[in-house]
Amino acid sequence: MTGPALPLTADTRAGGLPPRRPRRSVLRHKRLVALWAGLAALVLLTTGVLSDLHVRSELRQARSTLKTTRSNLALALRNLSSAQAVLLRTAGQRNVLEFELTTTAHELRNAESTLSSTQTSLSNAQHSVASQGVDIGVLDTCLGGVEQALNAIAVGDDNGAVTSISLVSGSCQALQGQGKGGPVFPFDFPDPDVIRVGNVYYGYATNSAAGNIQMIQSTDLLHWTVDGNALPYIASWARTGATWAPGVIELNSTFVLYYAAVDGLTGKECISAAVAPGPRGPFVDNSSAPLVCQLDLGGSIDPSPFLDATGTPYLAWKSQGENGQPPTIWSQQLTTDGTAVAGGHPQALLTPSHTWEGGVVEGPFVLPWSGHYFLFYSANNWNSSNYAIGVAVCQGPTGPCSKPLDHSIVVSQGAAMAGPGGPSLFTDTTGKLWIAFHAWLPSAVGYPNSRLLFLRQVTFTNNLPVVQSLP
Repeated sequence: MTGPALPLTADTRAGGLPPRRPRRSVLRHKRLVALWAGLAALVLLTTGVLSDLHVRSELRQARSTLKTTRSNLALALRNLSSAQAVLLRTAGQRNVLEFELTTTAHELRNAESTLSSTQTSLSNAQHSVASQGVDIGVLDTCLGGVEQALNAIAVGDDNGAVTSISLVSGSCQALQGQGKGGPVFPFDFPDPDVIRVGNVYYGYATNSAAGNIQMIQSTDLLHWTVDGNALPYIASWARTGATWAPGVIELNSTFVLYYAAVDGLTGKECISAAVAPGPRGPFVDNSSAPLVCQLDLGGSIDPSPFLDATGTPYLAWKSQGENGQPPTIWSQQLTTDGTAVAGGHPQALLTPSHTWEGGVVEGPFVLPWSGHYFLFYSANNWNSSNYAIGVAVCQGPTGPCSKPLDHSIVVSQGAAMAGPGGPSLFTDTTGKLWIAFHAWLPSAVGYPNSRLLFLRQVTFTNNLPVVQSLP
């Protein structure tokens, strides 16, 4: 079988053989073509690689530039915020300075006005000093006497202190608004008891510079002089330095002074009695044991003697309160000479029941008056301006008693006094009824400030006592 016939070309059609090309030339051509193609590809590849590297480098640079730009932007924002804060502070300081400038100008004008006023006051004061030389002399006398009394006390000279105080009491009293509702005695006089014997008034009070029981006297209720120590020596069973709340009564031409003292054996407060032939004493206490001492109730204090409608003597006092018993006011009959309690048991008259009392009733004084028994008493914290005086009405000398009012009848009064307490009632030479009590000055409330002696007149409305605001 033969193969397909070759196509005829011009040469074959002419009867000749096809022409032959040199073999080496063809190979060389092919190699050149391949070489150029490879070089072109290499060029393209190299160009692409270089281009990619360049792009990557530019990208990295762009990223670095962006990061730097962002950092600079953040810093700029922080700087801007700080600048705004500084601007706000500066504006605030400017406002403050402007306000201070305005205020300073205003204060300067006020200062100029005050200076002018002060100059006028000084000028007036100079004329006043010149016209009130007597008052300045009184002040010098009072201060000098007080200084001498303090010096005497410092060296244990109680008699010298009493003498110094006695000599200047009138001068010192003249400086305390006498007759204007102020105190009537210029020195410490707590828990007072005032009695009248003939035309003379005697006052007794808790121990102070004047002694165990200090004593003063007056003939007009305005000017008081120091009498000294009414009780030079206390009972043998009692501790010295703590004798309180005296009460004095006249029985059968003899005067009996009741007082509270600390029992040396138990340390509790108890009540004793001392006697004297006259109101000035000296009172003598020869007792070997207390007259009243409710140890199971915390002790007894604040004795106050009185006579019932028949002239029988009684004693009212306060138990401190203990073992479930609140502070209580009691009453018990005395023997005719007043130096002992009569038979039977003491009767409770009063316990705290009103808010204003602060859980405390004490300092009793029983006043028989117009067929009634009025029980005056102190209540609340003695060492504060809340201390006050109330009243109850009793059916007899041993009760029962009731409180017709839900409030006190003597209270702190503005600039006049603070914390009144320790009531004692007496009549003057004209038959008018008075109440004596102690109180702080409003600017000096609380121990160790002095409790001064005050007096107020008492009237009755609807069968209840009314204490006048001013004497």
